[in-house]
Amino acid sequence: MESFVHILLVVVAPALFLVLATVAWALIVFQVPGTWIMILLALLYGLLEGFKAMSAWVLLVGVAIALIGEAVEWGMGYFGAKGFGGSRAAGWAALGGSIAGAVLGAAFGWGLGAIPGTILGAFAGALIVEAVRQRHAGKALKAGIGAGIGRALGLATKLGMSGAFLALLYVRVLWMAFKAG
Repeated sequence: MESFVHILLVVVAPALFLVLATVAWALIVFQVPGTWIMILLALLYGLLEGFKAMSAWVLLVGVAIALIGEAVEWGMGYFGAKGFGGSRAAGWAALGGSIAGAVLGAAFGWGLGAIPGTILGAFAGALIVEAVRQRHAGKALKAGIGAGIGRALGLATKLGMSGAFLALLYVRVLWMAFKAG
């Protein structure tokens, strides 16, 4: 019985944790808060294994990455609109449009529609506000393009940052499993 528990803790639990953490990371593409799910999984795994692999610093790194990643992801649409000549209102409209676009887009392509939805939502939000505000199609289009580019870069940055956290989780879990095995 003791060897069964040992196999469960040394082989099955780490493998299951890593699979679930990888799935959580992949869900970021669908606008699901995958980094936060990874942190929750790491906390649960830490409770199971006595916080050897999932020490406090690993969890704090995850929280820092999640907070920065969220700010970068959503802020890039705002600053993209502003950087391309849009107003503060266009920046906020890009943020709101991103959220609406992600929600509406998620209904298409098995959820993958959230990606173009969030980018097009940022574009449309900034474009509409600037078109109404300035009544100049060129400036409105430029702000919309900036918002869309910013939103796409923000998502890519968040995926990269969360991928680094996922790599940290892999290293910690596999190292501890190697030491225990």
